Amino acid sequence: MEYYVAGSNLFNQWFDDLDFFSEFRKMSKAEDPNFDFRLANLIQINWSYNIFQLRKNLYLLGAFDGRKIAKKIDIPEECRKSPLVAGNDYNLVIGHNNSSALWILNLEDNSIKNVYLDRELPLEVSPKRNKTDNEIQKLAVNNFSCLYLTKGKNVYSGILPSYIDTSHCNGHIIDVVCGYEHYMLLTSTGYVYTWGDGRRLQLGQDDTSNLETPTQVEALAGIKIIKIKAGGWHSMALSEFGDLYVWGLNDTGQLGIKESENDLKSYALPKLVDLYDDNEEVHLQIKDIACGSKHSVLLLEDGSVWTTGANKYGQLACPQYPNSKNFNKVCVIKEACRLKCGPWTTVIVCKDT
Repeated sequence: MEYYVAGSNLFNQWFDDLDFFSEFRKMSKAEDPNFDFRLANLIQINWSYNIFQLRKNLYLLGAFDGRKIAKKIDIPEECRKSPLVAGNDYNLVIGHNNSSALWILNLEDNSIKNVYLDRELPLEVSPKRNKTDNEIQKLAVNNFSCLYLTKGKNVYSGILPSYIDTSHCNGHIIDVVCGYEHYMLLTSTGYVYTWGDGRRLQLGQDDTSNLETPTQVEALAGIKIIKIKAGGWHSMALSEFGDLYVWGLNDTGQLGIKESENDLKSYALPKLVDLYDDNEEVHLQIKDIACGSKHSVLLLEDGSVWTTGANKYGQLACPQYPNSKNFNKVCVIKEACRLKCGPWTTVIVCKDT
């Protein structure tokens, strides 16, 4: 793999002497002789460390115990073939896609707790489920938020999981993501549902109410959504036609909506994003989306990468902007690639040619 990184390196999680990268920087072999970026798969970017899989091993790259190292994590033997991993500053959650078991590693004291999703189903639901319905398909961890999606399309919330009733949702659940205080899910029919804290308009429900159960974003009704992402307090949804809809907090321009006024406005309902290059509207499909705490990134069909929002650590790869209130084209990648973001980091992931 090839990784082009912009943003924070405060904890040396990219094994470089610079504290941050204000433009995209290609990562090569790390200082640790046991770790090579080119052979590793980036799983998640956190504030103080990154999670990589190298062969059958997991590594946390960052500062641990006063040392800047690639910390190898011992994982259960049954997870080593195809582990599912996610984490935050406090816990690392490890699962396996042929099991309902979770191993929760406390990063402060290295204690491990075992949890089984199939023991969390309500009694009235359990008899209707097949044995494989609670085998884990995806983990999503962000700050204090955590979601689990199973092969049986069940959803659980919390480091110690609680079952979320999604029986009212239209279609099967195919993806889940979480921000700092809100949650999103996407169904096979293209419907988007949100719940959690709505005080910063991140639920897309036209008010600041909190929601305890997944609730359809009705403003997107009739639009088939194929991809969702959650920032710290903002949300993104990509349609089947390559159109982007955004809503939520916009205090640093993370929504990327081009407005004539100077004041940044937050949006309670999904807003269609228009892109401009030298004041000319761009008519290209968006192929991939990603977002961090307060920034957002797009990949267009021509390989161009666009960023907007907070740029405190250089995560926009636009050194000329302290922040940006609308999307700007920052580079063009000709090879096949995808986007990943951490809280204050942007990464372009390409297959090594």
